[in-house]
Amino acid sequence: MYEERFYRGQVLSKFKLEVSFNESDLLVCTDKKIDKCFVESILKKYYYQIKKYVKENPIFMNSLFPLDDDISSPDIIKKMIESSRISGIGPFSSVAGAIAFYVGNEILEICDEVIIENGGDIFLKINEDKHLGIYLGERFKIKNLALRIREEKCSFGIASSSAVIGHSLNFGNADLVTVMAKDVVIADGLATSLSNKIKKENDIKMIIEQVKTIPELKGIFIAFDDKMVLWGDLEMAD
Repeated sequence: MYEERFYRGQVLSKFKLEVSFNESDLLVCTDKKIDKCFVESILKKYYYQIKKYVKENPIFMNSLFPLDDDISSPDIIKKMIESSRISGIGPFSSVAGAIAFYVGNEILEICDEVIIENGGDIFLKINEDKHLGIYLGERFKIKNLALRIREEKCSFGIASSSAVIGHSLNFGNADLVTVMAKDVVIADGLATSLSNKIKKENDIKMIIEQVKTIPELKGIFIAFDDKMVLWGDLEMAD
C-alpha cells in the first residue's frame, strides 16, 4: 500500500526524483541530474536479490535475532546480517536502510552529493551542512523541530523509529528515536533496537550509556513524553 510522504515537498535539492518499486519508495536528491530509469534499474537489482534470498531462506525475513554469516549470499544480505549483530535484532529490520545504502553508493559513482530517503531511513553524502526536519507525532507539543547535520567526507546514515508514528514493528514507547551512524544500514537496525528498549523515561539514561559503547554510532536524538535528549554529533538547528 502506498503511503504519502507529505514531508518530501519540503526537501530542497538541485535535483530530486521519486522512484517506487513494490514496497520500496525512494526520494533521490543529487547535485547532478540523473535518469530515473537508471535509478529504477539499481533499485530493482537489489530488490530482487533480497526477494530471491528470502524465498530460499524464509528465516532471514522473520527472525527477531541476528543470524549466522552466509558467505554465499549477495553483499546486501551480508551487510544486513552484519548490521543485525550490532543492533542485536533480526537482519530484515534494516532492509530499508540496506536498499538506500546500495542505491546511494552506485549513484555516488556519477554524483558528488547524494541523499537517498527510503521510508525515513536516509543515506547521505553531503558537501555542506543540512537541516533535517523532525516530526514527533500528534501527542508531542513541539511541532516544528530540525536537527543540523554536518557535512562529512564519507557517506553516513540516519534512521528513525517510533512507537506512535508509522506501521513498523516497535516494542517501546518512545515518540521518536533518531540515530546517526557510520552507514544507514547500521542506523536502521540501531534505531529500531534502541527504540524498542525505551518503555519509560528512566530507560533513556540507560540507552545513552549503551550508545557510548557502540563505535559505529555517531549520535542519537530521543523524544519521549514531551522530553528531548541529544547525544553525539547530532545538534538542534538554529
